[in-house]
Amino acid sequence: MNFFSTPLKGEIYPYKFSKSSFRNLGLFLFSIFYFLFSSVHAQQFKVGLLGGISTSQVDGDTYAGYNKAGLLAGGFVTKFFSSESKWSASFEIMYIQKGSRKVPHPEKGDYTNYSLKMNYAEVPILVKYNFSTVDSANEHRMKFALEGGFAIGALVYSKEEDAFGQVPGGTPFQKSDYSIILGLNYFLTEHIGFDVRTEYSIVPVRKGGTSSYYQNWTYKIFKPGYYNNLLVFSLRYQF
Repeated sequence: MNFFSTPLKGEIYPYKFSKSSFRNLGLFLFSIFYFLFSSVHAQQFKVGLLGGISTSQVDGDTYAGYNKAGLLAGGFVTKFFSSESKWSASFEIMYIQKGSRKVPHPEKGDYTNYSLKMNYAEVPILVKYNFSTVDSANEHRMKFALEGGFAIGALVYSKEEDAFGQVPGGTPFQKSDYSIILGLNYFLTEHIGFDVRTEYSIVPVRKGGTSSYYQNWTYKIFKPGYYNNLLVFSLRYQF
């Protein structure tokens, strides 16, 4: 299976894993551990594992709110530009769940029930500016990093449902997601850090389909379509 080939056809989602799909997912997971542990002995690199929660919505689907919760897990490699530099670059590989969720509220006369699940194998590439400050008591130095970059994701699973079950047909989802990332890292200890980041697609993950009565800012700037919009919270452990 080629993750970056033609879009997933509407009539075949939710995407069903074949034997080759499981093989490719296995190779993807193996590659995480391979690139992590092959870099452990290179002292100029810092490697580690990360995991957390994604809260997401899809701009263009007529529903608003970060109501879809998902998981993410993966690994990373970080390298400072020099021993004295505050700048560093980070390469990550992760599995992340995105999508959209609309919960009905019958008490308000709202019976709309909608769920869109999209799972990706994703590779973020980031540049970070590392800095520190002291706390209000002037006793402890707190370390932070501002991050920015982009990510390339390969769609490995999708499922769209409403109150009547699986949504048949429809405009196909793109098999690749290209997004920008902005975030903040806080280092709790030398080895443990907490990250908050926002991630937004810069290319539609589903072309067209934006309702004429729901023309948000993406409709005015980008091409009509669906765009993943995420807030991500994660913990990382650096070896």
